[in-house]
Amino acid sequence: MIISIETPVFKGKWLTQCINSVLTQSSKNWMFSLCWDGGDEQSRQILEDLKAQNHKNIKVYFEENRGIANARHFISERSEGDYILPLDDDDVLTADAVEKLLAFVEAKPWSGIVRGKRKFINEEGRVVDEEPWFPFEPRHYQHGMVTDVFNHSQPYLIKRSLYDRTAGWEGFEDFMFAGEDCDIILKLEELAPIELLDDLLYYYRLNSKRASDSLEVEGAHEMWRRLADKSIARIGLPLERKNDVPPYSYERLALPRPDKTMIDFVIPHGGSSQGVKNKGRHLEMLKSFGITADAIHFVKQEKNSAAASYNQGFQQTTRPLICFLDENVHIEDAGIFDTMLAIMHEQLADIIGPKILSAEGVVCSADPYFNDDQLPVTRSPGEQDESQFNSISDAQWLPAQFLLARREVMNAVGGFDEGYTCTRIESADFCLKARQRDFKCLYAGTAAVVCNIPGHTESASASLEPYHEKWSSYAHLFWG
Repeated sequence: MIISIETPVFKGKWLTQCINSVLTQSSKNWMFSLCWDGGDEQSRQILEDLKAQNHKNIKVYFEENRGIANARHFISERSEGDYILPLDDDDVLTADAVEKLLAFVEAKPWSGIVRGKRKFINEEGRVVDEEPWFPFEPRHYQHGMVTDVFNHSQPYLIKRSLYDRTAGWEGFEDFMFAGEDCDIILKLEELAPIELLDDLLYYYRLNSKRASDSLEVEGAHEMWRRLADKSIARIGLPLERKNDVPPYSYERLALPRPDKTMIDFVIPHGGSSQGVKNKGRHLEMLKSFGITADAIHFVKQEKNSAAASYNQGFQQTTRPLICFLDENVHIEDAGIFDTMLAIMHEQLADIIGPKILSAEGVVCSADPYFNDDQLPVTRSPGEQDESQFNSISDAQWLPAQFLLARREVMNAVGGFDEGYTCTRIESADFCLKARQRDFKCLYAGTAAVVCNIPGHTESASASLEPYHEKWSSYAHLFWG
């Protein structure tokens, strides 16, 4: 893996120290791209000398001044590397920053953003004893939206493949195109989680020429307000920001009572003859319930897990609600959608799932929970259903064999994690991500569906190590 270190250049006073902190990294798995953004003459001369050295891992560009966000965007479009590490022209990396970051993402490949620790230095490069400006802790959410938009600072590493799925670096013209750092983090955490690396990786220089100092407090608050509102709109959250200074609180807006015309169905199917039969059976079944053909999306399933198929199918949908449906699930009650939608509306739920039974009336999934090993399990599997689980309750997780979710949940959590090989673990992971962002999951045992092949939901031991590692720090999501 390669880290692309990227530096827009405007000031020359500390640029040589910045460059040397890259050249002396303990790991050589880096590329370094610098773009002169119409800065001072000292910085231009340093970059011209650097370019003349023809270092195989360094690229230097010269552009007219167009602001920090545009300069970062320019570099990232042209750079190479699996991860992007922004570095300001007056700051320095610790000698082992690249080495530690690479080791971290190798151990936690699901990380979309890695945030490390920093210390402050003065103009002479001496460490300054100053309290951190921003907390070093997990982000906080309400109804799916970030409350502490300010909870972010350098150093941060971002995954290139996820960056490419966003609009890239964007800032505000009236603030000299600043705000690009908080903006990209908000966009990226909608695709993958932020992980904290509790290690010193970066020295942030305090000096009178820092561009961020010119924004002042009210300018920062205005940017954070805009970024919060922009994120609400991008995700499609039915929220309204209620205060002007972070941490923000949000109020849910009233939604119309949903009906089944508001649902898109995503159904993975196998390529076997049985898969073709299942496809035809589901099409006929849903149409008999009044579902139109344009709301039914079949996606070929290439492997045992459904995550990739669910994500691919979601891209074809447009309606506010998505029903993920396993090809082996049969719906016998045409009124199940009216029942579940009514409960979803009344309980302000974001994700809802029914009881799942076998064709013989045996419990496959009812009132799901996590056991002492943090594994997703169900109450009394194999027990004959006698309405003992006909309750409605908050759910710790729900199986994606039949899962009804609001569109904004998929937008906010980046869909299903495709790094597992077990449908049950994928389902649990999806619900954990949703609950981490304060979305409400609800079990509706008054509704039931039939699964013709219930055995395929068992956990696969090969999937457990990354699952446990990913969620080891979030005990409250498992047991309250």
